[in-house]
Amino acid sequence: MSRYRDYVREDFNNYLNVYQAYNEAIIELAKYNERIVLLYTDFPSDSAGEFFRKYYPHRIYDVGIAEGNMITLAAGLAAAGLIPFTHCHGIFAVGRAYNQIRQIAYDKLNVKIVMCNCGMLWPFMGASHQLIEDLAALRAIPNLVILSPADAVETKKIVKAALDYEGPVVIRLYNPPVPTIYKDNYHYVIGKATIIREGTDVAVFATGVLVYEALIATKILEKEGIDVRLYDVHTIKPLDESSVLNAVKECGAVVTVEDGNIYGGLGGAVAEVLAENYVIVPFKRVGVRDVFGRSGGVEDLKEFYGLSAKYIISAVKEVLKLKRKT
Repeated sequence: MSRYRDYVREDFNNYLNVYQAYNEAIIELAKYNERIVLLYTDFPSDSAGEFFRKYYPHRIYDVGIAEGNMITLAAGLAAAGLIPFTHCHGIFAVGRAYNQIRQIAYDKLNVKIVMCNCGMLWPFMGASHQLIEDLAALRAIPNLVILSPADAVETKKIVKAALDYEGPVVIRLYNPPVPTIYKDNYHYVIGKATIIREGTDVAVFATGVLVYEALIATKILEKEGIDVRLYDVHTIKPLDESSVLNAVKECGAVVTVEDGNIYGGLGGAVAEVLAENYVIVPFKRVGVRDVFGRSGGVEDLKEFYGLSAKYIISAVKEVLKLKRKT
């Protein structure tokens, strides 16, 4: 009997770009909600802008290369009752507009901050543009919801959920296309981690672009008789602490998987939950280990920085070995 949930696909050959899914979702939602407006900063048409402009030319603002100004303009539009979705490279949202994002969170304004090309796996831009510190920086801002989709289906559901949520939301998108994990019947809820696969030996918490790598790892480990419970942590903040504690109780070992810095990211968030609840279990973090990136192919970057399925498998086996010793 399969341990994979009924909303998980059996065939993962359908690779889609999350930006395409985002564009389809925001254009469809704008049909029914006239308060939606888009802002972007000199950004590629396939990520934001030109597709939306064809349908709603008077509901989009190009502010040029001025990320801080974009967020400030979004604040004013939100205060006037509109629902602005802002778009820029993630590195510039954090690097050039952090204070403005912080102020939006302080004022609890209804702004949706779409951060594009996040994480290590932006292949051709290298260290200057690969954003590994966003989760650490943004998790520290109160009132801010941070969402990180695993595939195109979840991206569409996240956009709808962000629209329905009253308050500031960050949507963390990434560059490489990924296989479609979910079926259309998948029910998405902000703040509730999704169980992709049941298991009792080890719990793996993965987010964003690396959820699929974690899924591949569980399939390989299943053939070796290792029973992994896999969570898709699509909501980084607020973190689903109850799922973390429940997984620890039932599995007794934990691995986290992310495409950014393990310091302050998902791994750090899970470690905080374990420490505050006096839980001592075997625990490993798969992610960028406090180093800057470099240019390279996506698969090469995964291998070089230890982000591929084989490193997840290795981490699972390490914590399982420690678990058996205790």
